[in-house]
Parts: sequence; C-alpha cells; structure tokens
Amino acid sequence: MKLHWLLFLLGCLPNWLYAAQSHEELNQFLQSLQTVYAQFNQKLYNESGQLLEESSGKMYVQRPNQFRWEYLQPYNQLLVADGKQVWIYDSDLEQVTVKALNAALGKTPAFLLSRNRKLEEDFFVNKLPFQPKITRFELIPKDEITRFELIPKDAEAQFDSMRINLQGDTILGFELLDNLGQTTHINFSQVRQNLRFRKSLFKFTPPAGVDILKEN
Repeated sequence: MKLHWLLFLLGCLPNWLYAAQSHEELNQFLQSLQTVYAQFNQKLYNESGQLLEESSGKMYVQRPNQFRWEYLQPYNQLLVADGKQVWIYDSDLEQVTVKALNAALGKTPAFLLSRNRKLEEDFFVNKLPFQPKITRFELIPKDEITRFELIPKDAEAQFDSMRINLQGDTILGFELLDNLGQTTHINFSQVRQNLRFRKSLFKFTPPAGVDILKEN
C-alpha cells in the first residue's frame, strides 16, 4: 500500500512542479510591468459564438492599483482607479458611480495588471498550448505566443476562467469566460510598457452638475 501511494505522489510531482513554474513565470512577467499603455478592442460573444457587443478605446495601467480605462466607441465611458476607489463616468447619463477598489475590480484584467499580489493567492494557473484556430492570433507563429489560464479560487468571482496571451515580453490581450457561458475577448494594440505617466491620468474630478452615486 505504501508503495502505491509513493508511486501516486511521484506521478503527481511533475504536474505540481509544472503548475508552480507556470504561476512563477507569469508572476515574474506581471511584476516587470510597472506601467502599460494600449489601445484595445473588446468583443463579447454568447455561448454559441455570436457577437453580442463590440467596443474600443485605450487604457493606462500603473502599479499599484491605478488605471484609466477609456471607452471611445460606440459610446463614451471612463473608468479611473486612483489607488483607493474607482470612478465610473458615463457622460451620456451625466452620472458618476464611485466604488471601493476591491469591490469594483474583483479579479478582472485591470485588477490583474495593477495589483501587487502573487497570482497563487487568488488563482490556479495553467500554461496552455497555443491553439490558433480558436484565437485571434492565427497569423502569428505559434512558437511566439505564450498562453496562461487563470481559474479564480473565489467561488463568487465575476468569471469562471481568464486567459492571458503574451508574445515574448509583450501582452497581447485577455479572454474571459463568465458564468453564463459568454466570452469576452480583449485584444491590445500599440502596446507600450513601462512608460512614465503623468499623475493626473489617475485622478478624477466629477464635472459640475453630474449625479454622483456611491456604492459600498
């Protein structure tokens, strides 16, 4: 019986080591990103693969816990995290919603890029083989793409899994699968990493006359 258990543990050891190497590899990459600028294209698909919504804009991220996410098409919306809370400004509604940082971010891509926590504190991490037929990167040689899957440990997370795609030391984008089977693809272009940003990017002053809603 002891021999069987020993063989079982030895069989599990390579998988455990591979998982540990995966999250350490991704940890090192994310920790190397002090700032990130990119333009983004965001598409939401239903469980049948039908496109439901498409938007685009630009984003700025700075560690720790600061980001500016600007939707420019097909509507204008601004999200600014100042390190303590998140301001969500909808110019069409003339309304600003203020949320506590952790409550607003959950375990989203903005949270992942701006936080200082180790991945293994919140996620199970797997390194995935490149599959060009199911991604947007089929024209890029597969040996240049690295893909990781992150599965939240929190049962109340906003999504079931998140994938991050890298090309060398550049971030390409994310894929998120939610509880309804919907998939969100966020693809980056014009990526610039570790630039110096002006402080005003991560500060928000509500315009005069807008409604301000605060959420705990």
